[in-house]
Amino acid sequence: MTITLYGYGPAWGLACVSPFVTKVTNYLTMAEIPFTFVQQDPTTLQKDSPTAKLPRIVDEDGTQVHDSTRIIQYLKDKYGDKLDASLSPAEHAQGLAFQRMVEEYTYWTGIIQPRWRYPAEFEKYIPFMVGTDDPPAPVREFLYALRDRIADQQDKQGTGKRPDEDVLAALKEDLDAIEAFIGDKQFLLGDEPTSYDATVYSTLRQITDPTPWDWAGRDYARSKTGLVAYENRMRDRFGI
Repeated sequence: MTITLYGYGPAWGLACVSPFVTKVTNYLTMAEIPFTFVQQDPTTLQKDSPTAKLPRIVDEDGTQVHDSTRIIQYLKDKYGDKLDASLSPAEHAQGLAFQRMVEEYTYWTGIIQPRWRYPAEFEKYIPFMVGTDDPPAPVREFLYALRDRIADQQDKQGTGKRPDEDVLAALKEDLDAIEAFIGDKQFLLGDEPTSYDATVYSTLRQITDPTPWDWAGRDYARSKTGLVAYENRMRDRFGI
């Protein structure tokens, strides 16, 4: 069996610049499911994906699945739930709460804000998305249209209308909460990793690892010794 996973370009030692794509690469690696990574052509994304978003997978039988959470559920249903089978309902609830936090809030304050919100920083980000310092005009047009949509989404989500210092403070609160909850455990929910680690670790790496811009949120994340130790444990165990 081989899954084909489509994502954006790699950067900073990460498989992809998208936390939702690296969530899936993390899960596939942790669950020991073979896969091939393919960089998506951004100019055909709207044709290739009904949501015009990544990740998407194509299974060996031709089945296509979109959305990172739906992809992981599909993989569990088809290939078995190697990581989460022993979790109690209460542990699932805790994992889901942290997954929702990092995907519905920390994502906006810690990833969208520094990369997409400011024109100068967005220009630094473009080469990492497309793998070239000089993308053709159609690609740039697509990316700037995408930036407009994401800015509108962030405004509707709420953080896009808040002052920069409030967004940074909210990110710090989330990072503090993750570190406090992990505490002296090896992983998010205990001494063995679960699919929820694939998500939380993905988000943390996407905050701590990017290098092209200086940003207080990244520096704060790097200062959290508990989070850095957690990232190191995940990296050492799975090579991700």
